Amino acid sequence: MNTGQMIMSMGAMILLSTIVLRVNTLNLTNESIRDDAQYGVLATSIASSIIEEAQSKAFDENTDTNSVSSLTKLSDVLGPESGETEATFNDFDDYNGFTKRDSSMPSAVFNIYCEVVYVDPTDLGGFSTSRTWNKKINVMITSPFATDTLILKTSSIFSYWYFR
Repeated sequence: MNTGQMIMSMGAMILLSTIVLRVNTLNLTNESIRDDAQYGVLATSIASSIIEEAQSKAFDENTDTNSVSSLTKLSDVLGPESGETEATFNDFDDYNGFTKRDSSMPSAVFNIYCEVVYVDPTDLGGFSTSRTWNKKINVMITSPFATDTLILKTSSIFSYWYFR
C-alpha cells in the first residue's frame, strides 16, 4: 500500500467514525426526547386520576352529609381533618398538602404534591383568602428521572351548588 492509499484509507476511517458518532448522538437524543414524552404522559395520567378522585368527594367536610347555603358554614380549614388519611378522604380539600411518592412503575418514580385553595370566580388563576363557592386543586408532579424536574403542573376548579 502506498502513501496515497494510506491517506485515503485514514480519511475514509475518519469520515466513517464521524458518521457513526453523529448517528449515535442522534439516537441518544431521540431516546431522551421519547423518554421525557413518556414521563409527561404518565404524569398527566396520574394527575388526572387524582383530580377525578378529589372531585368525586364532597365539596367540603360540612357538605359531606348536609346541604350548606352560607359561606360561613363551610370549614375554615383546607386539608384533611384530624386522623384522616388518603384512604379516608371524604371531601375535596382533604387533598391540600397531600404528597405521595409513586414508584409503582418500573421505569420511573413520580413525586406528587397537591394544593387546594379557594378561588374568586373573577380571578380563577389566583386564590382567595376568604371562603368562596369555588376551590381549585393544583397538582404538581416531579421526577428525578426526567430532564426537567417539574414534569407537570395542572389545575382544576370544583364548585359547590345549592338550590333554594
